[in-house]
Amino acid sequence: MRRICTLANGTIIRLGVCLCLVLLGWVPVATAQHVTIEADGEKLIKSEPWRFRAGDSIDWSTPAYRHHHWDKISPNESLDDNPALWQTGQGWFRQTFRLKHLSGKNVTMAIRQFGASAVYLDGQPVATLHPARFDSGGSQRITALLPVVIADTNQHVVAIRYSFRRDPLIGRLVDKEAFQLYFYPSERAATYLMDGQADSAGFEYLLTGLFGILSLLHLLFYRANPVQRVHKVLALMMCAFALLFLLDQFNSRTGTLTSNSLLTSFLLVDAYAAFGLLLLAVYTYLGRRLDWIFWTLVALLVGVLGITLSNSSFVQGVAGLPFGLILVDYIRVSWLAKRRSQGPDARLPWNSLKFFLYSLLATIPVAFLIEMGSEASKSQVSFKLVLILLIFLTLLMLCSVPLGLSLSLVRDYAQASQSLRKQFEEVSRLSAQTLAQEQEKQQLLASQKQVLEQQVAERTAALHDSLTELRETQAQLVQREKLASLGELSAGIAHEIQNPLNFVNNFSEVSTELVAELTEEAGKAERDAALEAELLADLGQNLQKIRHHGGRASAIVKGMLAHSRSMTGERHPTDLNALVEESLNLAYHAIRSQAQTFEATLSTNLAADTGSITIVAQEIGRVLLNLFTNGLYAVRKRQQRAGAGYVPTLTVSTSRVGNQVVIRVRDNGTGIPVAARPKVFHPFFTTKPSGEGTGLGLSLSYDIITKGYGGTLSFETEEDSFTEFTIALPLA
Repeated sequence: MRRICTLANGTIIRLGVCLCLVLLGWVPVATAQHVTIEADGEKLIKSEPWRFRAGDSIDWSTPAYRHHHWDKISPNESLDDNPALWQTGQGWFRQTFRLKHLSGKNVTMAIRQFGASAVYLDGQPVATLHPARFDSGGSQRITALLPVVIADTNQHVVAIRYSFRRDPLIGRLVDKEAFQLYFYPSERAATYLMDGQADSAGFEYLLTGLFGILSLLHLLFYRANPVQRVHKVLALMMCAFALLFLLDQFNSRTGTLTSNSLLTSFLLVDAYAAFGLLLLAVYTYLGRRLDWIFWTLVALLVGVLGITLSNSSFVQGVAGLPFGLILVDYIRVSWLAKRRSQGPDARLPWNSLKFFLYSLLATIPVAFLIEMGSEASKSQVSFKLVLILLIFLTLLMLCSVPLGLSLSLVRDYAQASQSLRKQFEEVSRLSAQTLAQEQEKQQLLASQKQVLEQQVAERTAALHDSLTELRETQAQLVQREKLASLGELSAGIAHEIQNPLNFVNNFSEVSTELVAELTEEAGKAERDAALEAELLADLGQNLQKIRHHGGRASAIVKGMLAHSRSMTGERHPTDLNALVEESLNLAYHAIRSQAQTFEATLSTNLAADTGSITIVAQEIGRVLLNLFTNGLYAVRKRQQRAGAGYVPTLTVSTSRVGNQVVIRVRDNGTGIPVAARPKVFHPFFTTKPSGEGTGLGLSLSYDIITKGYGGTLSFETEEDSFTEFTIALPLA
């Protein structure tokens, strides 16, 4: 961990972890360059810095030997940071110390080392420590507890003859110290040593689990909504941070320089990748284009990483520069987003930075209190409370920047969920209202049907006497049916018109915003020509969309007006093909207003030689509308029970055969049952459920074609295959 903090050279997250672990004693290293002995939280030893000299001489273990000309190098430094030791593979460490006062308790010397050593106290050998298979390629790590006797407060000398085996390296980075030395009260030595290792592992496993869970959550969010690419970036970023802490814990337990150099290289690569993904995440979240600054930082990351992996001496130089530049660019992008948009979403990355700064500043006085408390405090309770506060602040500092983006997305989801809930409540209310209206309509239609059937039964006996009255009634029913159909079509077409109007309104609002941005850019001293061109291009596209959807709405309104013209009964020359297309569009709009997800293929084959025929356009349009509506109803019903490969299709064709014009309407719907075919043109007969049809459409259409124009209306059908109606109208 100490080495990775050096590699980062100012990386805030790794520095925070290192600060927390070292201050809390969770990583068993000596404080600065001093050995320590503690009893009830009080330091009882005063010591001088460690001294080192390469080579070997037994005289260097005696207290009388003067070592002040030796180099000041702590055994806690990495092996490759001690060039003399790294080249020779052996040397001596010495340190002088004395007790402030006798504690009256036995003392145990705790050593955690990498390699082999011989320990001397005041010139007397204490122990010789080396792994069981030191020269056979086995683990070089060892931990030992050595009881010693210190009976006075005079100056003492601890001398350690140290050596290690230099294994082959994979990469150029090494993160292994020679040894760590502590003095503990004998009855607590094993507990202190084990607690330190357990706490260190627990802290890093906690962070690994935290970032691992966040990575999984963002991956699930991305699977649920792949449009939001920021979740994929955040999942990779959180995974990289989780792997960072996990690799660091594994690295602290490696037993050879070979595995240590490999893990340290992986750790550095992962740290660079994590911070690169952090910068990419804020760009993606804010919808910012990846500009030259971003790619320059990525290139700098890759370049510095390659140099660092190939030359470890470069680490002390500018290896941490990319991390600082990434943090600066993160601040820059967040500040620009906050300044350009005052919305809460744009402010969240900036707020996470402020939260990070506050947490970092708060750790300074807390760390000072810990230092003061470690020197003078007698209260274990108050000291532990300060330690807990530092842990909490450090966790906040570590998590504020990467978790800030996650929390911002959580807020987005919360807002979207609240909006969907309100929309669902509104839809439920409208559905209940529509259901009530539909039930009322069905009751009314059922009542009307009962009344009409009763009237027909009563007048059947006097049919011959009331033929004239029946014809008048029939004409009234035709008019009522047309008015009722016009009302239904009006509601459907009004709904259909709303769609292009919504597009017109939306593109108008966007165009207004583009004009505002263009005006703002024009007022700047240094104008961005590329941005202005982009804004003008977007504005032009919006205007084309407005024109397109406005024309669509206009066409629908024209068709509705043509259908709603009052019938005079006078025949006029009419373009039959145009009337067919107009009626087909009206029928399709009407059924889509009832089922917005319904779609069908409309195929037309209109002969050019049909020309104009003399008809009452509203009457023939009514006939065509009935046939088209029935055909679309049939294909929709078949679609509801057919497989995925079924394609609803309605085909309309016109042709001229002799002195007649023939219109064919064919659908691939449910077909007409055999039992119902003789009754198709009977009044009030329908196969539709109650409330979906009155049974008058085909009856009135048949009367209009046969009695009004002397033509024919016939059909061919096959169940679950097709139905084709054929209209033949005489030209004269």
